Parts: sequence; C-alpha cells; structure tokens
Amino acid sequence: MKEENGLTILGTVILIVLITFIVFGVIYFFRIETEKESLENLKTDMLLVEVKVKNIMGEYLMDEKEELLIGTKLSDLKEQEDIKNFLEKKLFDENEKKKLYYVLNQDDLKILELNQVTLPENSYYIVEYTEGKIYYTAGFTYTDGNTYYEIRDIENLKSEE
Repeated sequence: MKEENGLTILGTVILIVLITFIVFGVIYFFRIETEKESLENLKTDMLLVEVKVKNIMGEYLMDEKEELLIGTKLSDLKEQEDIKNFLEKKLFDENEKKKLYYVLNQDDLKILELNQVTLPENSYYIVEYTEGKIYYTAGFTYTDGNTYYEIRDIENLKSEE
C-alpha cells in the first residue's frame, strides 16, 4: 500500500467551510463599516444644514421678512413626484398654521455656502423655519430595517450603536 500525505475529503470540506466563514465575516464587517460611515456623513451634513437654518430662523424671527428664507416653499412643490412620495409618509402636517416648510435642493445649499454637502439626485432637505426641524426626503435605512427621515431620529441612531 502506498502512504498518502494529502488532505482527506473531510479535511478539505472543513477547510472550505472555514474559508467561507472568514470571507463572509470580512464582507459583513465592511458592510457595517460602510453603513456607519454613510450614517456619519448624513448626520454631519444635516447638522451643517441645521446650523444655517437656525441662523436664518433667528434673522427671520427678528425681521419677519420671508425674503430671508432660503429654498422653495413646500406648497409650491407638492405636486413634484419625489416630494409627493415623501409627504405621503405623513411625518408632519405641512398645512399646520404658522409653520414655514421650505425645500432645499443642491442650488440652495450652495446659496447657504454648504458646498461640501451634496444631495443625491431626486433628494432634498425639507426645513421648517419656525422650529428648525430638518427632514431628508431620501431617508436613511438602518440595520434594523427602518427608514429614518428627521435629524433627531438620525442622531439617535449614533447613540444606539
């Protein structure tokens, strides 16, 4: 009989299973890290927008001139498909009295001198100038499967990690 020094079938199967677990573990780790990075980027962008909005809000409350408000009135864009889809989620009552909802697009962000903040195509920030609330129309889908749109909800995701 000839003595064999190679791997047995059982050894080969165990080796393949081990390599598979390592590969899937690395893929999972990179996916989680990418999601964390995109969450941090969105959070930072929204906080930058919030600071600018609060500055404008302060000026508006002093002068009460709507010319100070940057963006397009939400009521003027209600029929746009992306905005209509967002409003169907009923995250707020856009018809509430004394609320000033405006839509910020990429051009508005440049006017606010927020060139580093970029919006994906067909997504917007909706800002409310009397309370300073900020919504992101595309939302952020977290690992729990839920999609979050409001800045405070997105900030809380960070603290839950």
